[in-house]
Amino acid sequence: MKLDINLDLKAKQELVMTPKLQMAVKILQYNSRELEEFINEQAKENPLLEVLKNEGDIYENSTYRGIKKENPNYENFIAYNPKFCESIEKQLFEVLSDKEMELGKFIVGNLNSEGELSLSFEETAKIFFDLESESEITKIKEIYHKIRGLDLKEAINSVNPAAEYVQADLIVERTETGYQIITNDNNFNLNISSYYLNLLKKCKDSEVQKYLQEKYKSALWLIKSIEQRKNTIIKILKAIIDKQYDFFEYGLKNLYTMTMQEVADSIEMHESTVSRATTNKYIQTPHGTVPFKMFFNSGIDNLSSVSIKAIIVELIKNENKNSPLSDASLVKIFKAQYELDISRRTVAKYRKSLAIKGSRSRMKK
Repeated sequence: MKLDINLDLKAKQELVMTPKLQMAVKILQYNSRELEEFINEQAKENPLLEVLKNEGDIYENSTYRGIKKENPNYENFIAYNPKFCESIEKQLFEVLSDKEMELGKFIVGNLNSEGELSLSFEETAKIFFDLESESEITKIKEIYHKIRGLDLKEAINSVNPAAEYVQADLIVERTETGYQIITNDNNFNLNISSYYLNLLKKCKDSEVQKYLQEKYKSALWLIKSIEQRKNTIIKILKAIIDKQYDFFEYGLKNLYTMTMQEVADSIEMHESTVSRATTNKYIQTPHGTVPFKMFFNSGIDNLSSVSIKAIIVELIKNENKNSPLSDASLVKIFKAQYELDISRRTVAKYRKSLAIKGSRSRMKK
């Protein structure tokens, strides 16, 4: 059964998805929690479907060798989300002037999960302006209230700025020979009930037999669909590990540009299938838990925008506070250390999106 291409072509040249394919697509899009809820609902309606406890599957081959998973490290369940500042930034121009934008972005970077400032106004003034004068505090209050007047609900719900504990759908761990992929669907081991299957074979009541036969076919199809979902996601993740190997080895500074189409082509799968299979899912990596779709991103040359931002953060974090790095200096470092041709204006854009002040404002006084 193929989930990516199985469409009925009608005489009018219209592509129509069959009911079973529609359900298969939904199953493919479910994350682990949603799939568990769906399976529990199906098990209540289908006596032929038996849900058994499963310890998690390990996928093994020459590159992805597996071992048993031990107790999880809950620090790795904190989701990294690189897009919160950008999502709010799109609205800032509606209420802030160009002069207010830098402070506005700094405030956005310190919002909690309720959209409220996690620092006091005095602390914000001390960090941003290096002083706590009443005029600076008033300025912060004014900009903060302008930002609070925006529609932040959708952005906060979609890209929560606070540390968020999530259940990883897959776990990628380093081994001596490469990486192992572990599925995290501990309750998804499904079987056909031997009791009801035996009853189906022996039943002489035609109505009961018809009912059990339909449920048997339904359960069998569901088991195959869920197995196909698992195999599809595993196949996509293996392709991503091959293409983003340096990320798994060294972290965010080594994430390369990559499109869904590239992955789809490499595994002979439709791009829409890759999109559905990676939607609303998380991968636990040696460098934290990240959204599956973080691996698909644009950038400059072969370096992703996520990596460029990570490099900027690290360089500024380690700079000489008495002589902070200017945007022009950052350009030279990118050229010398990363062989990346990036303009000063682009560096400034990335820096501002991270709510990092310019070199003059960062200079130690």
